[in-house]
Amino acid sequence: MKAAIFSGPGQPITIEEVDYPTPGPGDIVVRVHRCGICGSDVSMTGEVPFTFAPGPIGHEFAGEVVEMGRNVTGLRTGDRVACLLSAPCGKCEGCAKGNPIFCTAPQGAHDRRRYGGFGEYVAIPAGAARPMADWLSYSDGALVEPMACGLHALNMMAMPRGARLLVLGAGSMAMSMVFWARRMGAGRIVVASRSSHRRDMAQAIGADAFHSFAEDDPGELSALLGGMPDVVAECVGASGMLGKAIEQVRPQGTVLSLGMCQHAEPVMPAACTFKEVSLLFPLGYSVDEFAETARVFDADRVHPDMMVSDVIALDELPKVLEELRAGQRQSLKIHVNPLQDH
Repeated sequence: MKAAIFSGPGQPITIEEVDYPTPGPGDIVVRVHRCGICGSDVSMTGEVPFTFAPGPIGHEFAGEVVEMGRNVTGLRTGDRVACLLSAPCGKCEGCAKGNPIFCTAPQGAHDRRRYGGFGEYVAIPAGAARPMADWLSYSDGALVEPMACGLHALNMMAMPRGARLLVLGAGSMAMSMVFWARRMGAGRIVVASRSSHRRDMAQAIGADAFHSFAEDDPGELSALLGGMPDVVAECVGASGMLGKAIEQVRPQGTVLSLGMCQHAEPVMPAACTFKEVSLLFPLGYSVDEFAETARVFDADRVHPDMMVSDVIALDELPKVLEELRAGQRQSLKIHVNPLQDH
């Protein structure tokens, strides 16, 4: 079988022939139908301070269960599943706090060295898979994971109803913030980005207005929000954007850092102090937040796959990652279909 392999910082992603995964007693093997390219896949496979461990990559995926370990219950071969980034043990201090990313127990098949949605098949713990409603597409299923991150961010700050929200950036994380803020009762939601090519998408997801820094009057941003924002979600990840978020937020407001900038940020602590700004750095989601995302997709008949702008073959992934790193591609969410020919 083929899988995308990360060999180390500064080295190109390669598509290699690897062994078919063997499930342990509590594992399942998933035939991957869709795996989304996350911003972290782009930033953490380059020459940066924080990188993935060498090995297979890809964590936003959905597929079909084709094999199960002897101790697996609650799933059957043929089930269509959306997959979590981490499977909780449910017993350690990290799990007790709700976020399985901080689970300290051995992860079995979920070990990062063997875990990769950018491949034809992957073995994962059964606890990292959730059955999908029949009417949801595999693209929908692969969006549960990234969309759950936006829900976690707003839960982390306990966003009040009626809050004014400014979202910096118009990528998939920004769209996740808009999606959940609208459902959680935000008052006004404005997306601000360099260009306006995602204006229609942002408003379709739930934004009240869109502001282009390059094309629109800088003075209109406050008017679009009806005042200074209570919350600013920084979803760009470029140097200087965290400072811009702090500058924009109202006194005693909250800044959510979601862009995962990989460079030092020139933030002046006094500027935060005199506004009494709260800075939060959300990561991942809880098992309940993942389940809630899947439930909303199902119950509300939401079609989040409108966010998917491109579906590519596995062999195209290395080239596309380099294009994204170089800023040469304006796609919103790109999905890899390992079953698709180049």
